Amino acid sequence: MSEAGGRPSVVLGYSGFDGSAEFKRAHFPDLPDSEARLFQGLDAAAALVVDGELVAAVQQERYSGVKFDHSFPAEAIRACLGIAGVPAADVDEVRHGFDYGMTRVLSLGDELSRRRYDEVYRPERQTSLLHRHLPELSGLSVRPVRHHYAHALTAAVPSGFDEALVVVLDGMGEVHAVSVYRWAGGVLTRLAALDFRSSLGLFYTVMTMHLGFWPNSDEYKVMAMAASGDAGRFAAAMGEAVVLGPDGRFDIPLLQHNRDQLSKETFAASRRWLAERGCPPAGGECSQVHFDLAAAGQRRLEEALTHLVSHWVDRTGLRRVAFAGGVALNCVAVGKLAASGLVDGVYVQPAAGDEGTAVGAALLGADLRHAAERYPVSTFLGPDVDSDRVPADHPYFSVEPADPEAVVARLLAKGLVVGWAQGRLEFGPRALGNRSILADPRRRETRDQVNAAVKFREGFRPLAPIVKSECATRFFHVPAGTNMRHMTIAVPVRAERAHEIAAVVHDDGTARVQVVHASEQPRLWRVLDEFERLTGVGALINTSLNVKGQPTARSASEAFRTFDGSRLDVLVVGRSLYAKEWAVPEVLEAVARVAEPVGTA
Repeated sequence: MSEAGGRPSVVLGYSGFDGSAEFKRAHFPDLPDSEARLFQGLDAAAALVVDGELVAAVQQERYSGVKFDHSFPAEAIRACLGIAGVPAADVDEVRHGFDYGMTRVLSLGDELSRRRYDEVYRPERQTSLLHRHLPELSGLSVRPVRHHYAHALTAAVPSGFDEALVVVLDGMGEVHAVSVYRWAGGVLTRLAALDFRSSLGLFYTVMTMHLGFWPNSDEYKVMAMAASGDAGRFAAAMGEAVVLGPDGRFDIPLLQHNRDQLSKETFAASRRWLAERGCPPAGGECSQVHFDLAAAGQRRLEEALTHLVSHWVDRTGLRRVAFAGGVALNCVAVGKLAASGLVDGVYVQPAAGDEGTAVGAALLGADLRHAAERYPVSTFLGPDVDSDRVPADHPYFSVEPADPEAVVARLLAKGLVVGWAQGRLEFGPRALGNRSILADPRRRETRDQVNAAVKFREGFRPLAPIVKSECATRFFHVPAGTNMRHMTIAVPVRAERAHEIAAVVHDDGTARVQVVHASEQPRLWRVLDEFERLTGVGALINTSLNVKGQPTARSASEAFRTFDGSRLDVLVVGRSLYAKEWAVPEVLEAVARVAEPVGTA
């Protein structure tokens, strides 16, 4: 709330553990890059809350260019202050989304843990980092915030639910990997917590590594593979790996085989256990057996999630659930729960990973009812696309059509792939229409074109649809009470409509849908509306405006670099359109047709 003198209260939150990767490299220098990624504190970000209202949030990776960047988010912090027009002198509190101080005693068991605590986790270190990187804030100390509580706030406050279960699932916070809360009357009350031995996040991380992918990065690839596998093939092994217990609890024996220090850092013993039970590691290209293993791991995670939620729904009578934590981004598992009949409503915080704890830390202490009323509907919380400009000396054709939305719709209907960069940057891992690549969803081949020629990524990776709110249920089975704005939930595609949007239908018949409302995203909605007028389909492919290995483009110049370095046909920044040479005839025709008087043939 505002201070007595009228100046608004300003709280800065941030996430990330500067030095965590460096500590691991220093003590385990011979690890391959994939195993060296197993550390806590990725996804550094900053968020600013002014008088209880979230006004800005952005990830550090969008400035450094390092995906999942863990370093102190100085640039992100300055960006948030700049976006809000708040001078550093007006910041009242700074908070960090971890509190290892309360668990210090657990770090005293061995020399490595003691050193990691002192050099990385010690809460006082955050104040030193703040003063080093932002001397203008040297009059403030950083307040630590319990990790799962920060996550829980980001699920409860924007959920729109007056009462709900709030479920946090991740790799691990300070101690806990699963937390369940009651949200009622603007108050969060913890009901249960499970430690790392029940970590579904770490379980999925082990599966990710065993299948040849990078942990804390490629888990979504395993989820994508699962759609093409036979879950029954390795069901017995997964039943041993994750054991369901009473009171909604589960235990994960798979994680408890790592006794020596190296195995604890790499889960090597867990992966050997899988191999000994006939689950082959992937040594290169994945074959059907690996798709089957991914399917079995995915199903077991779904079973554990349902087991947990079912118990607490029965226990509390609360049938609406809000999720946060990295596991909440498993859109398939959450989608099946939403459609199960077990719950009446589901909300997933779109920035469910650790970047979201920057928001949760900043919300701590606010009037949460007030914060909920004023929480932004969309995640467009970062800098505006015109924070810089497209290079003036670029070699491409450019034009500013009078009706760019109608022109883009025509180009998409002709099969061109369009970069679309507008307004403020999305916060979180998903491009939701402001830094997007758009394409025609009607042909399956378009998915392969975008994956191979634009995104430079694996062909099995699905692409997600955006759809006009008015026709969402025509194409998809949307569970009642489920917020579909943020591309966080996979739902079944209506079988009779699947052929109309073949490029966004995954092998299991689902799609990770984003519903677009005219009142919230008028320009993107109009592209969809014009595309529907031309084709009869009010949906498009939407994927992030980046190439493999790079964060989503932040500014106009970064959007242009993505356009320049890929096989994108067209880029639209604001109202300006840029086209590759081969696309120019189509652009000129579209501009001319849109400019024709109504009724002209």
